[in-house]
Amino acid sequence: MIHRISSLFGRQSEALSAQDFEQLRAQATILEQDARGVKVLQLSDGRIFKLFRVRRLLSLARIYSYARHFCRNADGLAGLGIPTVKVVRLLHFTGSADTAVLYQPLPGRTLRQLAQAGELDNKLMADFGRFVADLHARGVYFRSLHFGNVVLTPDNALGLIDIADLKLYRHRLHVGHRARNFRHLQRLKHDWDMVATEAVQAFIEAYFATSDLSARDQATLRSKFRYLPKT
Repeated sequence: MIHRISSLFGRQSEALSAQDFEQLRAQATILEQDARGVKVLQLSDGRIFKLFRVRRLLSLARIYSYARHFCRNADGLAGLGIPTVKVVRLLHFTGSADTAVLYQPLPGRTLRQLAQAGELDNKLMADFGRFVADLHARGVYFRSLHFGNVVLTPDNALGLIDIADLKLYRHRLHVGHRARNFRHLQRLKHDWDMVATEAVQAFIEAYFATSDLSARDQATLRSKFRYLPKT
C-alpha cells in the first residue's frame, strides 16, 4: 500500500514499500539497471519509473532528495515553457533513503535517433543551436546536454529529458557556464560524427545569431567548440 505524506518542500511524497516496488517491477519492463539493481522501468501504460539511490551515508540527498530535485527541474522547465517530462508522483522508499519519480515521458524522437536515421539536417541543427541559446538565456544549465537528451516533439518543438542533472538560475548563463556546457554537449563524439559539416556550422551560427553576446565572449566560446569547421 502506498501512503501519501505531506512535504515541507511544496510537493507531496508517497511512501513505497519494498513489496510494492517488487509488484511494480514484476509488471514493468526494465529499461536501465546497474550492479545495484533496477534504475529505470517502463510501465505497461508507457509511464516511466525512475529510481534514485543514495550512495553515501553523509549526503545532502538525505535532506533534499534527487527525486525532489528532478521534480523541481520538471516544474521549472514547464514554467519556462520548455517541453519536458510530466511528473505524476514523487515517491520515497520505506526503510531507506532511496527515492523515485513516476512520470509521463516527453513524446517524440531524440536528436540521436534523428541523426541515426539521417534526418538531422541543417534546419534541425540550426533549430538546436537556437534552442541551446534560449536555454542559456533563460538560465538553464543542463550538465547532461547531449543528443540523447534532446527530443523533437510531434509539434516540432525541442524539449529536454533525463533532467536530474540540471540547474535553473535566475539570470542568463555567463560565458564560463556556457563554455562548460559546450564541453558537456561535445563529450560524445559519436553523436557529432553522424552530423554533416554544414549542419554543424548551422548549429553554431544559429547559436551565436540568437545569443546576445559580445564579440569577445563569442570568440571565447568558438574556441571551445571542437567540431566547428575550420575557416
